[in-house]
Amino acid sequence: MSTDREVTYEDQTPYRVRRRRRWPTVLLVLLVLLGVVAVVGDRVAAKYAGRQLRDQVSAELAQNNVSYDSLDVGIGGFPFLTQVYRGHYDEITIDVANAKLPAPNGQTATLPSLHVVANGVDADTGQVIQGTADVNAERVSGTAVVSYNTLETLVDYSAYHLTDVKFSDADGGLHATGRANLGPVEIPISATADITVVSGKVQIKLRDMKAVNVPAPAALQDYLGDLAQQSLTAQLPQLPFGLVLDQVSANSAGLAISATGQNVELLK
Repeated sequence: MSTDREVTYEDQTPYRVRRRRRWPTVLLVLLVLLGVVAVVGDRVAAKYAGRQLRDQVSAELAQNNVSYDSLDVGIGGFPFLTQVYRGHYDEITIDVANAKLPAPNGQTATLPSLHVVANGVDADTGQVIQGTADVNAERVSGTAVVSYNTLETLVDYSAYHLTDVKFSDADGGLHATGRANLGPVEIPISATADITVVSGKVQIKLRDMKAVNVPAPAALQDYLGDLAQQSLTAQLPQLPFGLVLDQVSANSAGLAISATGQNVELLK
């Protein structure tokens, strides 16, 4: 008999232990599932608000005569719903492909890509949902590329007696070619171009200029010497979202620009 009780004890005790141990596992699974639901719901809400902001950004660009091929707006930071409650958003990103901006000379400047990041954004939650929000950002930064074809149209060369000016990348620098008009004579020249930003405008200074495949007359040498003392100015169009040009550099795709803005009224 004692043997039977021992067997019964050994058969039942592990079963009770297993039942007691199962509850922590079930609770853990439930907590994980709730966490997943919360995260998914948070992201769904962020995407919906992003779509509403996208419509408002699109209207803002249209009002400033800026067209584009594609536009994407996203709201970063987590959790999103906490930001909604505060009416203060960590980050909003705006990506525009082939943005076409009206240039000061009446032409259109095309930016193949424009990436904008706004940080410390204040916006009324109800207005965000309705797509009517006044959106203010503590800081806005942007990067873009200006194609060389576009850059060539933003400089007035008439004062420098230059025509057919073309820019291209050369080992991370800017190379320029063109034709110098010396009275009835046109002489092909090439040069290295140094680029800087002065008062929000792109300044281009030519150096190491030389005639291409033709003898260089004395008049050309004098002309190139005078030209080297001057700077060509490329007037970029006004950038959207309160961005002010800071830096430029040359790459294979075109002129890479960076711009910033402080305490900007992003949307209104």
